[in-house]
Amino acid sequence: MDRLKLAWRNIWRNKRRSAMTASSIAFGVAAIVFGQSLLSSFQRQMVDKSTGAATAHLQVQAKAAQDRKVPEVLLAGAERYKSLFAADPRVEAAGSRLLFTGLLHAAASSRGVLLVGVEPEEEKKLSILPGYVREGRYLEGPRDMVLGRKLANVLDLRLGERVVAMAQGPDGVMQSELFRLAAILDTGSLVYDGQVAFVRLDAAQKLRGRPGLVSCVAAKLKDSSKTFAVARDMRPRLNETDTVLTYEELGSEIAGIKRFQDALWFVINLVILLVVWLGILNTVSMSFFERIREFGVMWAIGARLGVLVSMLLLEAALLGALGAALGLLLGRSLVGWFGAGGLRLPVGEALTYFMPFDDRIFMRPIWEKHLQAAAAAVAVSLLAAVAPALRAARLSVTQALRHL
Repeated sequence: MDRLKLAWRNIWRNKRRSAMTASSIAFGVAAIVFGQSLLSSFQRQMVDKSTGAATAHLQVQAKAAQDRKVPEVLLAGAERYKSLFAADPRVEAAGSRLLFTGLLHAAASSRGVLLVGVEPEEEKKLSILPGYVREGRYLEGPRDMVLGRKLANVLDLRLGERVVAMAQGPDGVMQSELFRLAAILDTGSLVYDGQVAFVRLDAAQKLRGRPGLVSCVAAKLKDSSKTFAVARDMRPRLNETDTVLTYEELGSEIAGIKRFQDALWFVINLVILLVVWLGILNTVSMSFFERIREFGVMWAIGARLGVLVSMLLLEAALLGALGAALGLLLGRSLVGWFGAGGLRLPVGEALTYFMPFDDRIFMRPIWEKHLQAAAAAVAVSLLAAVAPALRAARLSVTQALRHL
């Protein structure tokens, strides 16, 4: 305890220098804490929007399908897989979907689209898209169709007006069905507002000429972190011709973005910790040179070398711990501020082409990572003190006493 008090007093011999060093550590840790929360919150929001709009957390598809986004090989036994998902307490909702390309023809214009057949009640629990309906009602009638606002404008359609959907049947012959525009989506996404049409699953199966078959059975989990565990448990229960895929396997661009961001953030962390290391090294080195004669006197009166070396290390650790604590406090305050009001980022405008995405990131703390950042700052502080401490160990008493 006496050694701790002595180390603390030694730190504040030069108050200005120690305060500046502690502040640099604090700002470094705060920057890491803020960045950790921002990156994690952005990735979580990106995954939530992507899985909510398109992939869900898991999909069961035919193993032979080559295109995982719009499977060309259809799946049988969808009800069995829905029952398996429903029996798992980790699953919040599951539903069947049929996806295929087709043509919409209205009086004013025609447009090629992706037609998506869904089960309306299940889809309301499974997807975020029904929440973007701004006009009308979501697929209540057997011939209802839901379009994005941009697509409805291109086709010059109003609510209640008729539109013909055309698609290729199993024998290669074009088939058509008459639908009524029942609702208009306004997601802000160019893809969903301008290229996708939603109908009921049974109507899509009739148009496609594939009764009882679906493209996939999609499942939404209560906790997305359980995705890979549920997939692992599900695989042994599938037919040999089928497979279960996670959202990372279905949306490879999302996984790629996450890997790039994680790699970039790793480099940024290293740079910040390097700056912290240089600051501590400067402080401890200056303190060492100012006290060489003092060390010589202490050795001359019988102080052990190990005590003096450990004193330098303890001083660096205390300075690092002080800066890390202040950094955690500052970083957590920033995270709390932007967690309540959100942080507006222009990146949302780029992502809205692919999915509905808010322009605000609501940040949350990730205490495990924040504490790791603080511990890393203390470790870097100790590492910076090693060289001055070793140099002190190599000094002789006579050299130290002659130092001016």
